[in-house]
Amino acid sequence: MRPCYLRANLKSMERVCTKGRCKQPALFTLTYDYDDKLAVIGPLSPEPESAAHDLCRKHALGFTAPQGWNEMRHLDLVNEQKRP
Repeated sequence: MRPCYLRANLKSMERVCTKGRCKQPALFTLTYDYDDKLAVIGPLSPEPESAAHDLCRKHALGFTAPQGWNEMRHLDLVNEQKRP
């Protein structure tokens, strides 16, 4: 079964942010490596992944890794922040 955020958008196939009730287009994907305590944010993955979280620009910029975890960003957030 497809996650609810995909079922609602099957017609447009646009992936939306999975954070709360946000309906903005997803631009980034957040994944966790539990063994290494690493949170990784990168460009939107080509296909939705059940263990990943799709994020809009706002939520990707505002993301903070859990306490005791490291964070890796595969994107230029400084330039992303300047975009409209």
